[in-house]
Amino acid sequence: MAEGGHPALEALRARLAEEEAAYADVLAAVDRLSALTLPAEAAPEVHARLQDLNGLWSTAAPRGESGLAGLARRQAWAALQPALERQQAFNAALVQLLNAYLGQTDALHARLRDLAAALVRYAQRVAPVVDARDRVATALATTRSELMLEAFDRRLESLARKLDALRERP
Repeated sequence: MAEGGHPALEALRARLAEEEAAYADVLAAVDRLSALTLPAEAAPEVHARLQDLNGLWSTAAPRGESGLAGLARRQAWAALQPALERQQAFNAALVQLLNAYLGQTDALHARLRDLAAALVRYAQRVAPVVDARDRVATALATTRSELMLEAFDRRLESLARKLDALRERP
């Protein structure tokens, strides 16, 4: 047989090629997925709109007018004041919620991108580590095999000496 032509070895080589191709596909997919654009980067206008909202949440103050028209407006304003205060409290709570939510969401998305990048770096290191382990294991197996062959050779030499000694006996 030609060197390395054993069917079992060829099957192992084919399986190795398949696994390496599958690993390369997975690594490429993880690499593509890790290149995500954060929502804050994709839509920076969200933060600009949030700044506008931060400035607009309060209700307008009553105008200080005099006369009969001013009195009518002040009385209308006084009648609406509880509803306006409630609306202002709602607006403030909503703006605070949006600020907190967007802050946490931005931090989470940044963390997910960092995690994906770390996974890619890890996956890129797995193949070389496994390859190095295989090389070490192969070297150790070769060394162990050589040691076993040497021990077997010594045993054969010992048996040969004993056999020669037995032959020399009358």
